[in-house]
Amino acid sequence: MIKEYKAGIYLRLSKEDDNPNNSINSQRDITLNYAKKNGFNVVKEYVDNGWSGILDSRPKLNEMIVDILRKDINMVIVKDLSRLTRDKNKTGYYTEIFFPDNDIRFIAVNDYIDSGTRYEIDDTIMLKGIINQSYLKDVSIKIKSVIKNMKEQGKYIQKDAPYGYKKSENDKYKLIIDEVVVDNVRLIFDMYLKGYTQGQIAKELTKRKINTPKKYKGKNVPINEWRNDSIGRILKDPTYTGSLILNKYESDYMTKKVKKTPKEKWILKENTHQPIIDKKTFDIVQQMLEKKYNKPKRKYEYLLRDLVYCGHCKSRMQYKNRTRTKIHNKKLKKDEQIECWYFKCRMVYRFPDICDKGHTITEKALNSIVIHSLNERLKGIKLEEGKNKIINEYKKNDEKYKLLLKNQSIKQKIENDIKILYDKKLEQNIKVDEFKKEYHILKQKEKEIIDQIEKLTKENKNKISDENLANILRDFKNAENFDNEIMKKLINRIEVFEDKTVKIIFNF
Repeated sequence: MIKEYKAGIYLRLSKEDDNPNNSINSQRDITLNYAKKNGFNVVKEYVDNGWSGILDSRPKLNEMIVDILRKDINMVIVKDLSRLTRDKNKTGYYTEIFFPDNDIRFIAVNDYIDSGTRYEIDDTIMLKGIINQSYLKDVSIKIKSVIKNMKEQGKYIQKDAPYGYKKSENDKYKLIIDEVVVDNVRLIFDMYLKGYTQGQIAKELTKRKINTPKKYKGKNVPINEWRNDSIGRILKDPTYTGSLILNKYESDYMTKKVKKTPKEKWILKENTHQPIIDKKTFDIVQQMLEKKYNKPKRKYEYLLRDLVYCGHCKSRMQYKNRTRTKIHNKKLKKDEQIECWYFKCRMVYRFPDICDKGHTITEKALNSIVIHSLNERLKGIKLEEGKNKIINEYKKNDEKYKLLLKNQSIKQKIENDIKILYDKKLEQNIKVDEFKKEYHILKQKEKEIIDQIEKLTKENKNKISDENLANILRDFKNAENFDNEIMKKLINRIEVFEDKTVKIIFNF
């Protein structure tokens, strides 16, 4: 399948550059002709006229970075590398890290560089292998700063507008009300204020055949069913009050991890767009939600979570419980409340056209069937071949092994800090006395952590003796002490049929 490219051309000219070959018009002709010749669709042009190539931040370069992160473009075409940047380290960052990590095909026409076919970047242009963690962190901060700055200006930079809004045709960073579905948002808030639960609201919208947010946006949705979490997200989103959240998520560009910030740390930029829900109504709903969700909930971690499906309609079966009364002595009127957990195909109530079975199976019965089948399956396996993998599964639950991994991570961080410190010294960004002081502290920390690692390594090594290993393999073969995480590694899915037949698809 041929990949469809959405190209952006980047054109830059500094004030001092009077070479006619570098004019904006000349760059535009070269890049557009190359795109046309090779059948690439150019969807956007970015022009920084009067900006030096050594500058880390330029208006249209910043905009292009945001569009890349939002997946609006997946190809960048420039006349030559110097148009993108004249900084060797930054050239290395963009070509070796940022563009590949974001699946961007990069083309520098006059330098004969095309990451889709080959890289021929001369060593004098890019110092390979010198892109260190400290520089990567600097560029990461720069990208975050660009995004933050745009948000502080009241610009909405996410790819998709929230349900109930759409992006202005005149300004793609401006949210305007989507009159087609805005009444659905108002209905959700109104019903919740009247005492309806999120589940009841979801059922009502599904009953009315109102398209879900994903379905409305044209995404492939097999079942057009509103869910409780979709209702919850809408009820909690302050965007509907005309405000933008500046720091809802924290991201580490080096590890690619994104985590949600605590709600109390959110910063709202108010009056950035027209509200759908007034602030007073929104605050009342938040108080109602907080009162409800502050109630303690019983959490039950079960063995086959996310693995059980209906054998007829192939949808995931619902995990439910019911309480029944067991009478021990009629004369004494003593009884016992017994909680029974079971799996049930829920399609019979919501979409009977898809599945009319609605069958159930108790957790106890299904666990017994699965464990027995797993035992039989494992008997035919040569456990020695998977010995290391089995041991690692058990090690994950060992506290000393977890501590060993944690200390190894700390050691890696200290090594990186020492490297960054050396870079500062080489670049003369730190005084010699300060360098020696910080270096001594880091080396002392490194020694202490290495001693701890050696001690824990020895303890863990002794723990996995031949006798212990035999016990571990035996327990594994008998499917003892398995948890949901291990089950997911062993089993792909479990299908349950109306006649209680169970089909298990293993991963091995």
